[in-house]
Amino acid sequence: MRLIKLLFGFIFTAITVLIIYLNLKLYTDNFTKNEKVKDIQLQLNFLSKELKENQLGERMQNIFPEGFVFTNVLYGLSWCELGLADSNLTNKRFALEEALYAFNQINSSKAKSIFDQTLEPENGIFYVGWSNYLLSKILLLDSNFNESDSYKSEYIKNCNLIVKAYKQSSSPFLQSYQDQAWPADMCVAMASLKNFEKIYDSRFHSIIAAWVEQVKLKVDPITKLIPHKVNATDGTTIEGARGCSISLILRFLSEIDHDFSVEQCGFYKKNFVSTTFGLPSILEYPLGKSGKGDIDSGPVILGVGFSGTIVSIGTFAAMGDFELAENQYKTINTFGLGLKDREMKKFIFGQMPIADAFIAWSRTSELKNITTNIEFQNLWAIKCHMISACIILGIWIAFFFGFKAFKKN
Repeated sequence: MRLIKLLFGFIFTAITVLIIYLNLKLYTDNFTKNEKVKDIQLQLNFLSKELKENQLGERMQNIFPEGFVFTNVLYGLSWCELGLADSNLTNKRFALEEALYAFNQINSSKAKSIFDQTLEPENGIFYVGWSNYLLSKILLLDSNFNESDSYKSEYIKNCNLIVKAYKQSSSPFLQSYQDQAWPADMCVAMASLKNFEKIYDSRFHSIIAAWVEQVKLKVDPITKLIPHKVNATDGTTIEGARGCSISLILRFLSEIDHDFSVEQCGFYKKNFVSTTFGLPSILEYPLGKSGKGDIDSGPVILGVGFSGTIVSIGTFAAMGDFELAENQYKTINTFGLGLKDREMKKFIFGQMPIADAFIAWSRTSELKNITTNIEFQNLWAIKCHMISACIILGIWIAFFFGFKAFKKN
């Protein structure tokens, strides 16, 4: 009896310590902007080693349909955003080198072989959209580096291909694969067109405006949000808005059309932004609906989608809600078991690096906050603390009274 009591006492003590540790960890990362840059760089150091030494792109491709492209493009975009946020020329030069490495990876024949060359544009809008968006960010970082002319030509060519395919389509959402269209991919492509205005001129302004008006007519009739999946021919909704895609869509839409993104963000907060145990989270399915996780969402637990929740860090920051972005990151940093040393930082013990890539890229959006010393609420997770205290109290009441009753019997 004594041995059993000691065993359960040890287990309950360990649970108590873990709960207290997690609650305290929610407050451990309170970074200034410069500290945040360094912390993101530690994440990118981990990804760099995995990409260049341990075939991370190939490993992720074996798990996800676009794993190779996604991992490389997010790595490149993260470096672009770091470079754009840094005034140090040496840092910008290094960021450019890493971004170019990533682009050259996804511009390879190996990367393109994954996609359908018969589509318009060639390889489909997922591939063209993401690769062209990375190109646009590279040119925003530096448009006059050595050999930049070939990259400029590629970017202009891709922009024209996107416009040509869009004009020929009866839907505002081009195909990613044969007879399959996801609006999020088209939003990435249109964001790459929007960046043309910052690099060159506004020749695509009317095209972008027309596209936005078309999209407004194709929103999910239930949530009024841009849908997750649509009919490849006419753009009608096949699957309504979901957390994984709308979180991504909003980040790009904020760059494409501010007013429309604000309107969509209102519906997003109404249908998807939630709290779980008092902490910020993103529902995978609209409030009141339920569903299973898939390759897009990752695991769905208690209605919360992992992908949408991670990406929402960047979404909130892009929409100007830096406090919610910070709180969402701290939640992910805590429960994603963020571990770091002097050289690297990784989540979930580095077992799912594509999540690290999304987290790093999402965090870079916070660097656009021009307020360097923004003050956040000290006890933003008070509800979580109260729930945790109740859990601790409950398990110890169960421990003492349970053994007392067992002893009597």
